[in-house]
Amino acid sequence: MKTKNSGFTRRNFIKTSAVAGLFAATAGYANSVLGYASQRPVRIGFVGMGSRGTSMLRVALSLEGVEIPAVCDIIEEKVARAQRLVEAAGQPTPKGFTGPEDYKKLAELNNLDAVFTATPWHLHTPVMVAAMKSGKYGGTEMPACDGYDEAWELVETAEQTNMPCMLMENYTYMRNVKMVLNMVRQGMFGELSHCETGYQHDTRYVTISAKGELLWRAYERALNNTGNRYPTHAIGPVAQWTNINRGNRFEYLVSMSSRSLGLNHYAVTKFGPDHPTAKLKYTLGDVNTSLIQTNNGITITLYYDPQTPRPVDFIYRIQGTKGIYSGTLNKIYLEGISPREHTWEEIDKYMEKYDHPLWKEYGSIAESTGHGGSDYFCFRAFVQAIRNRTQVPIDVYDAATWSIITKLTEESVTNKSRPVDFPDFTRGQWQTRRPQTIGEI
Repeated sequence: MKTKNSGFTRRNFIKTSAVAGLFAATAGYANSVLGYASQRPVRIGFVGMGSRGTSMLRVALSLEGVEIPAVCDIIEEKVARAQRLVEAAGQPTPKGFTGPEDYKKLAELNNLDAVFTATPWHLHTPVMVAAMKSGKYGGTEMPACDGYDEAWELVETAEQTNMPCMLMENYTYMRNVKMVLNMVRQGMFGELSHCETGYQHDTRYVTISAKGELLWRAYERALNNTGNRYPTHAIGPVAQWTNINRGNRFEYLVSMSSRSLGLNHYAVTKFGPDHPTAKLKYTLGDVNTSLIQTNNGITITLYYDPQTPRPVDFIYRIQGTKGIYSGTLNKIYLEGISPREHTWEEIDKYMEKYDHPLWKEYGSIAESTGHGGSDYFCFRAFVQAIRNRTQVPIDVYDAATWSIITKLTEESVTNKSRPVDFPDFTRGQWQTRRPQTIGEI
């Protein structure tokens, strides 16, 4: 695969017809998003049956017409637990796979339409590539890829196989995020100029365990990285608000990180100054701050703050010529509409008017699932695309663009915050791809 600096030789061989075939018109999705066009069963294989995989398996089993013929994990008990869950839902026992590369065998099964993965991060791309090469839809937890090579491998495999790959970014389906999207599409904020967002979530307790052991987040985030290691929860909603890859694109970013103190302080407080985790050198700064410039001049401030003591705050602020919304406050101000000049207004009446159609119809069902109901809508959208044989709403170009932020921030941080250009994974198609409508997202 080609890296950022190794040219475009391989990508130039991709045939235009393959690209066009993969990203054909999706009118059928818009017409059927509120109800299944057909009750043809959707058969999904699950790879990675830890806590996240199991949670999403429960969501999948709650959806009408979804069948689970196969599950895979390297830990046999997790496979057995998943099989019991499927049996309890009234379905036949799914075939179990436990080998380290058995996801390839699962992907080759003839009785699957799609493969979903909730494996450790380094397996997201390999599992998706195996799925698409076997003619299956792919759905991956975030991030979808790690670095330029994996990002281009995802994109090129999707184009060459004509198989969609969806980043299962559930935060784009949160109720307030969808309300804002609906308002943006109806022009309520006017012309957009700036957004602010961030993954600001104290995850120290799931980085170092209560027993003082380093957990997977320590290796994936804190010990080998300097930038924003988890950007998609924050950037996904903003990318949809600003039509990224559909008439607009991220051009470049600059990034810097603070010094790293939070995890050492946490370890000293919990386990004492002589504990091994208290003496480690963590490379990830406590707070990473990035600025992104889009092609049409919108600026975006993106934060990453996972290892300081703080309440959760994803910010989700959007500003335009007609007003502003703050997710932190969950309040709004619209010039000429809000009752008091220069004064925040409660969101209630706007939620009633601009609530997303899916939330209006299925909100009471969704709220019983994870992440405030967004897990339900995210997986439902995946199933809907598979059933209707349409493009997924968060496609492979989005998956690569949102995930590559990690690599770009690391490059900028290590080079004194120099600007770093975003790869154009669409190779110019963003200029003609139309913005998604409410019915498509």
